[in-house]
Amino acid sequence: MKPSLLLIAACSTILGCSRESMYDDGSFAQNVAEAFAECDEAQIKFLTAKHGIQTAFGRCGSNNFTHFLWSPDGIHLFFQLTHGAHVLNGEQKTITVVPTETPIADGAWLNTDIIALPLQAAEGDTRERIVLYNRTANTMQTIPISVREIRDLAPWAPNGTELVMTALDDEGLRRPFRLDTATGDIMRALPWLTQPIERLTVHHSAGLVAWSTDKATEIAKLDDGTTLHLLPGVTRAVPHPDGRWVALETLGESISVFNQRTWGEGTEASRAREQVRHEKWVDRHLDGVDKTVQPPEIHLLDRTTGHRYRITAFSGDSVQWYNAPGQYLAFMLWGIEGKQFNRNVALTSLAERIRMITKGEVPLGVERVEPTPSDFHTPSVPTD
Repeated sequence: MKPSLLLIAACSTILGCSRESMYDDGSFAQNVAEAFAECDEAQIKFLTAKHGIQTAFGRCGSNNFTHFLWSPDGIHLFFQLTHGAHVLNGEQKTITVVPTETPIADGAWLNTDIIALPLQAAEGDTRERIVLYNRTANTMQTIPISVREIRDLAPWAPNGTELVMTALDDEGLRRPFRLDTATGDIMRALPWLTQPIERLTVHHSAGLVAWSTDKATEIAKLDDGTTLHLLPGVTRAVPHPDGRWVALETLGESISVFNQRTWGEGTEASRAREQVRHEKWVDRHLDGVDKTVQPPEIHLLDRTTGHRYRITAFSGDSVQWYNAPGQYLAFMLWGIEGKQFNRNVALTSLAERIRMITKGEVPLGVERVEPTPSDFHTPSVPTD
């Protein structure tokens, strides 16, 4: 199976390149205008090709994505914009509007035809809903849900009829639940998981479950909850079906909003001069304005060795493993080489990087992260 992607959006403007002239004696308005330059499609094309990244939509489009999800067959891409949801067929190059209200969280494909979407309560009702949209038959089944603030939907098992999710219980604490879509029955899932959580990822093929609190993410055995890894500062973990590799989401170190350059852009001396001018300009003109941003980082955890690797080539979040040979990782693109671009659904193969890592080599765009003592075989996440 090969990834099948489509470029569809038109060019727009985003946060762009900074240049040395940005920090001269020009007016404040001129400097701000240059900070928000037009999108450079040629630069994004070069950088995505350099790092083996495919993008599903136009490089310079105004892509206001909130959620996306590849179907199990790797052909259909569900994506949600600010208003409305759609399904893109990568082979036929068509887009179908999903005839529902705007989903309130990520959905989950039950199979290649049916996607489950969480919706807010209907007018005159207090219960949120799960809608099962069949893209082939263009039909919908609505299931009222007795719990609140549904999110983290996922199939409980491949090609089954049950969903797992998190929601608030009667005490207002976020817990895991299972929904039988055939009967509408909902029950607590993972009874050994007694602490409140923020995020949940379940993967039956890998036999793993990962949950996050506001302090750490824990990875455990799905059948009995035996703890395998505790990862402070990680906000989400997504196991690969092989069970060995886990994609981690976290936040990187703060970088400037206005002074972003890709690797090799300018000489070391010119970059140093620009940094000095940038700091003076920011101090003079942007008092009280957020000057830095923390890029979302993607790390890889090798469960066999306990080693962890930070991807520096690109930044993003909402990671998921694309169902194709080659260890493809899908994610919401934030930027490349430390420079922010507009959001896009991205896809890249990690197979060569993983091959090099397993041989003891460190590929371009990857850094070894020294694990903390709690990264491997640790007690359960504390509840306080």
